Amino acid sequence: MTIRLAYRPRLRGCFGVIVAFAPLCLSNLAYAQRAGENAISGAEDAFGTRVGNESIGLYDANNARGFSPVQAGNLRVEGLYYDQQPSLNERLVRGSAVRVGISAQSYAFPAPTGIADYRLRIPGDKQIISAVAVMGPYSTKGIEIDSQIPIVAGKFSIGLGISGNRAEDDAGVKSSAASGAVLARWRPGDNVDITGFYSRTENCHGRMQPQTLTGGPFEPRHPQKRTTFGQRWENGDCTDVNAGAIGRAVLPGDWSVQAGLFRSWRIVNKMYGEIYQPVDINGIGRHTVYKQPPLSAGSYSGEVRIAKAISEGPRRHTLDFALRGRDVRRDFGGSSTIDLGFGPIYTPSDLPEPAFNLGNVGDDRSRQGTIGIAYDGLWAGVGGIGLDLQKTFYHRTMIQPAPALTVAKTNATPFLYSATANVLVTKTLAVYASYTRGFEETGPAAMSAANRGEAQPVSMTKQADAGLRLNLTPTLTVVAGVFQVEKPYFNVNAANIYGPIGDVRHRGIEFSVAGRLFTEGLRAVGGFVLLQPRISGDAVDLGIIGPVAVGPKPRSVQLSLQYQPAHWNGFGIDGAVNHSGAQMAHPDNKLKIQGNTQLNLGARYNFKVGDIPASVRFQALNVTDVFAWNLTYTGSFLVRAPRRFIVNTTLDF
Repeated sequence: MTIRLAYRPRLRGCFGVIVAFAPLCLSNLAYAQRAGENAISGAEDAFGTRVGNESIGLYDANNARGFSPVQAGNLRVEGLYYDQQPSLNERLVRGSAVRVGISAQSYAFPAPTGIADYRLRIPGDKQIISAVAVMGPYSTKGIEIDSQIPIVAGKFSIGLGISGNRAEDDAGVKSSAASGAVLARWRPGDNVDITGFYSRTENCHGRMQPQTLTGGPFEPRHPQKRTTFGQRWENGDCTDVNAGAIGRAVLPGDWSVQAGLFRSWRIVNKMYGEIYQPVDINGIGRHTVYKQPPLSAGSYSGEVRIAKAISEGPRRHTLDFALRGRDVRRDFGGSSTIDLGFGPIYTPSDLPEPAFNLGNVGDDRSRQGTIGIAYDGLWAGVGGIGLDLQKTFYHRTMIQPAPALTVAKTNATPFLYSATANVLVTKTLAVYASYTRGFEETGPAAMSAANRGEAQPVSMTKQADAGLRLNLTPTLTVVAGVFQVEKPYFNVNAANIYGPIGDVRHRGIEFSVAGRLFTEGLRAVGGFVLLQPRISGDAVDLGIIGPVAVGPKPRSVQLSLQYQPAHWNGFGIDGAVNHSGAQMAHPDNKLKIQGNTQLNLGARYNFKVGDIPASVRFQALNVTDVFAWNLTYTGSFLVRAPRRFIVNTTLDF
């Protein structure tokens, strides 16, 4: 298969990433075997797993139990605390998993809303080159190369990765991106392991889909499939950088130490947006466009953990002492909005770029340090308990841009804590429960709000959950639980100003089944979430908004099946059904959008070309071409992807 990447001359920044990393990757080096990547085989439960380019499950890093682990500060890199500005790119990450319920109890110092743990492509001692050619969806074409090489056997190895694509999105908008990554692993002694990494991604030609907000409890009219109705000149341009180092050491006397230091940085050189708001029942709305000045958001974060283990027969006690922190600096504001008058939505147009009058940029700086102690007790065959106590020190300075130059400072020093317990009722059945009190920053104001990008107050949060894990067979596991998460509620008010307008409680039931079914080669990953999102406060009492939050899905069901028996000699088929229940779509709770069910089908073939492992992966997504909306928490309607096809071809040299 031949992949041709048609980069334009103005995309020299993207191309430069590939040029910089390509000689290193292609000089007979190697990284990680990818022909065997398979999310269904790699999933321990249905709560969110990513392996390479494949993802599966009910949750992800941006959505767990109706909230965002990213926003909650509940991300980990190889188990260590990490503050994310841009996402870690796929040249760094071999996979990730969302941990909720009993699986989250293995992490010290959790926060409400699940834990998303990223696993790096840490280079090993075998020399490999993995090349992946990607075709689809639509006219998307791309290539990915990951490599690793042992420099000193058993001591030092490096990993390198590059990728580039010319993509087409669900609305028919084309964009280009390129990324590169370098990883190095050093093992100076038997009990010491150090890994460092650096990555850079150039998103050189991307456009956002215009947002549509209706002026009443009705849906906008459905657009034609893959209608491109944004402006040609609305091409964004940003650079993402992630870097870090992780060290681990086992010390005498059952002591251990692990530490991580991370840098996450996004530079948005330019960004545009379009909004139709409010849109009437005939599809006519006020059309505005905005442009933001160059902005950046960056953070340093990290954690140091020292642990002492004490064993006494079947019981093991572990004490963790932790110090974690982050230093975040973010630009905001300065955007210029131009009113283009009233016009029909979903109508392609080619307007000349207006003269934007960009304003001054504000500065948002926050620092947070946390010290903590945790106890974990495990009694073999009985169960375990966990207790932790943290003291956090938070300071934030927000400088509003001129002409209304103001300086606002926030300080907070709360105590945070959690308690967990699990009991083995039988050899195959465990029950669990936990309670967590957390502290988090809220994300900036929504882009559709009048105060877009403005920083928001900090929040105290709490979560309680309980449930069970049952091993139906040695290869099939069921997890079922209930949960309740409480946080302040942020959204736009009647004047379209984004901010706190009450409290929100998400109460729900989650269920997962994962493993081998009945016969050799048949695997299943499935589950559901039933969610009850409820708002309280003055805005609800006065009838300004309804008691049900806009955006969260009250019912989500997912089932994936894969059949790949040994006698099929590497060939396998799979299918997935994803169902979403009806969602509240308007703040006054007078409109629900219908639920939908989508079907995905796929096949894979693992084989060898001589001695080279290879695979071909085919996916047909939304096979029946069901129309559905993606609904944001502010009530903006975005069109969900129609039927599409993807083919990945992988070789491990």
